[in-house]
Amino acid sequence: MELIRVEGIKKSFGGLSVLADVSFTVNKGDVIAVIGPSGAGKSTMLRCLIDLEKVDKGSIWVEGESLVQNGVYAKPEQAKRVTGKMGMVFQSFNLFPHLSVRRNLTLPLMKTQGTSREQANRNAEQLLAKVGLSDKIDAMPSTLSGGQKQRVAIARALMLNPDIMLFDEPTSALDPQLTGEVLNVMRQLAQDSMTMLVVTHEMSFAREVANKILFMCDGEVAECGTPDKIFENPSDPRTASFLGGIVK
Repeated sequence: MELIRVEGIKKSFGGLSVLADVSFTVNKGDVIAVIGPSGAGKSTMLRCLIDLEKVDKGSIWVEGESLVQNGVYAKPEQAKRVTGKMGMVFQSFNLFPHLSVRRNLTLPLMKTQGTSREQANRNAEQLLAKVGLSDKIDAMPSTLSGGQKQRVAIARALMLNPDIMLFDEPTSALDPQLTGEVLNVMRQLAQDSMTMLVVTHEMSFAREVANKILFMCDGEVAECGTPDKIFENPSDPRTASFLGGIVK
């Protein structure tokens, strides 16, 4: 079942073209790793999917509903419904520093879906247990390590019960030990059949956990295929050059 279809999206900032012509699909249960050099447009593409950036041209459908079609955006109610099918985890955590972990998780659910405080608390407890942070439910973000903050951010995104999870370099701000904590949670999500689109520089995660790799370069999807195909026999010389510089 196709969950996301992206066709020919283009995005420029001023005179700088960031997305030149990006097309791909995401099927239910896919774990897609988006790799490529810095400046390739990976994070911008992800932000366009969830309407944090507007495309200049092209189309985005999520579960058959359009967010934007041929550059024309859906009405706000439909756009909100479409983007609500996705949860996003940022590289910088984006937790509310003045709220406890519990309130970081429960407040969005109560505000956006009208969920009762009691149900929101139950959901928060279940998801914090899932990411191994039950004992931090009443902690403040300032007392957490970077890895713990990112695991809280994943739990917060899951609170809204999204069909698709988007990750924008979720481990780039973490040291190797904390990176492992976060990747383990993401591996578990993959095992639970969560559909995931992950912008990452973690090649081991891309190779071991993803079922599909998108290699982006020069604002386009230069190559798409299975991990074995991309890592062992890339067809685009830019892919081979990129991987040759980082994969031993």
